[in-house]
Amino acid sequence: MTDVNHERIFCAEQINVPQELPLVLKEFTKEIIRRNPVESEKDVELAKQKIYEWAAEYFRKKANDQSKELKN
Repeated sequence: MTDVNHERIFCAEQINVPQELPLVLKEFTKEIIRRNPVESEKDVELAKQKIYEWAAEYFRKKANDQSKELKN
């Protein structure tokens, strides 16, 4: 069954990138390179899992910090 609420994207002009996204991604990229959560992991799938878990924790902490700042 087709989801009628889902918009199909046919060209780049239809993609709306929030103006804050590049800065968020830049900060995230710098931090994950600095921290290197995969260390010397040889297994590609385990390395990806470590990256996903680290990223989830990173963004969870960022969201909590942002919430605290907005409340003050």
